[in-house]
Amino acid sequence: MEQNHGRNSLLEKELKKGVVKSTAPIGLIITALGLGIVMIVGSYLIKYIRGPLPLNEVYNTEQVKNEYVTLHVQYVLDSFMETYKTRSGIRTKSDTYYLILDEELGAIPVRSSVSRSEELERIMDETWDYLNGVREAPPQGSTITGTMKRMKDEGEKYYQRALDYYELEGGGENYYLWDGLLDNQTPDSAMMTTALGAVLMCLGLFILSRLLKKGHIESIQSFLDSHPEVTRDYLEADFQSAEKLAGRFWVGRYFTYGAYDKPEILSNEEITRAWYQVRSVGRSSVQELVCLTRDGREHSFSMNQKAANHVILQYQAINPELAKKMGLRDKAVMNGGLEENS
Repeated sequence: MEQNHGRNSLLEKELKKGVVKSTAPIGLIITALGLGIVMIVGSYLIKYIRGPLPLNEVYNTEQVKNEYVTLHVQYVLDSFMETYKTRSGIRTKSDTYYLILDEELGAIPVRSSVSRSEELERIMDETWDYLNGVREAPPQGSTITGTMKRMKDEGEKYYQRALDYYELEGGGENYYLWDGLLDNQTPDSAMMTTALGAVLMCLGLFILSRLLKKGHIESIQSFLDSHPEVTRDYLEADFQSAEKLAGRFWVGRYFTYGAYDKPEILSNEEITRAWYQVRSVGRSSVQELVCLTRDGREHSFSMNQKAANHVILQYQAINPELAKKMGLRDKAVMNGGLEENS
């Protein structure tokens, strides 16, 4: 069997090119998507691993926006706004905005979930008891950790009303502390999202790594091993005169060549039936030509109906016996009769 083909083999070159065109785009997209998720959400986790900054270190500075901070809440004056969510037609309270009074920083708005409301309501009651002289000791405070977000729209309006009511001053740009939030999500959610990004990135790299393998050469050798009567030169000569169809699909006088994710070579005389089909894959569909060979295996090649019908006509011209074996359904598909039902 001839071995001297390597660089000058048009068959190897075209099969490799087809695999690259088939594999590289999806591999690059998945890798880029995973890398993007890791870079964006991973930056949140860096803040989480570093730990929250004391709010007094960044308050009233440009750094405060989206900064992960911590604050010891000693006094709660009031709640000034509530947010709601509707699920299955049921409207429930989700978050409450509180007006916090800090001895060093002044007025600070804090957004907290319902799960934290009982604690902050307790501090609010103790704050007013302390201010009214009902209790001697200051309220038993609590530490809140979260992300600083810009106050705007309705929140800004109600916050300004609360400041005016208590005769307190606000900053030029007001920010609220969103309790439990790590940038744009919770720490647990950020970790899960980062893990998903890492998985996607690894999957994309795995797909791209297949380009480094010599699958196109292996497919040629595998075909030659299973067809000892076929020489490499004979295969190369057939490919030289083969007609290229559907981008990465060739039909020669004796053999068929498909250069997709996994390159395939078929002997035309071993094809017992060929048809076009539309196959559902999740929520999408795939158009493909299917070739059935003597060993009972089905070989699928992605292409539209027009290209598939042209290939089937080629097979019938090469092997008249194939036309006789085609059923009524195959003929109807080729004539477009079943196109709407495919």
